[in-house]
Amino acid sequence: MSKNKQMHSRNIIDVGPDVATAGPVGLAQGVYGARGNLELVACGAEEGLWVFWFNADDPDDAVTTPDVPPGTWSAGLGFAPGIRYLDAQIAQSALGPDHLEVLALTADHVLQSWYWSPGPGFRRRPVDAALGVARFRLAHDAGELRVAVQRTDGASATVSSPTVGYPDRYWHESEGSPTLDDDTALAMLAAHGILHAEPRTARSARSTRDGGTTELTWRGADGIIRHLGIPD
Repeated sequence: MSKNKQMHSRNIIDVGPDVATAGPVGLAQGVYGARGNLELVACGAEEGLWVFWFNADDPDDAVTTPDVPPGTWSAGLGFAPGIRYLDAQIAQSALGPDHLEVLALTADHVLQSWYWSPGPGFRRRPVDAALGVARFRLAHDAGELRVAVQRTDGASATVSSPTVGYPDRYWHESEGSPTLDDDTALAMLAAHGILHAEPRTARSARSTRDGGTTELTWRGADGIIRHLGIPD
């Protein structure tokens, strides 16, 4: 592995240390940049949502972004003011062009559906994904969204949104689901001596960086979001 790759993936990096955020975060690899930037969404500590992106390019790539050097995170972009959120997760859509999908859980237990497109930016859809949600986990497959939900009454369900009618989305209950908890993230953090993540904030995602990387995110005891990439 080159020195650049070691610097690129094996450092723990603070994400948005100057932005007041709370709760777990969602991360996915996007399609922007020469090598596919990472996209991260977090809840504001008081209200709204924040999105950050990681420049995954190598320093010698032809395409670079001067304000966010390779191997660093952006300062963040806020949206959805006036609403308090508990959790948010993001996916790079196969539809679009190059849209991002965000599901965000409000303090009133409404699972909102948002999407980002070039130009208009983030827009909330008029149809919510689910009501009475306590926890959720998002999965994306060729434009279809599938969401495992635990309801406030303790019941579990899966809701799905097919691609028909996109960019509008319509939701129905379906069989099967991704799991709610991310045991991979906890095990990998422990293996690297990181034992003080805030409960239920550790998550993992896969990317193609450095030939294949597990991207770990968690919130430290000081409340700051942290990111560590572990190459295969």
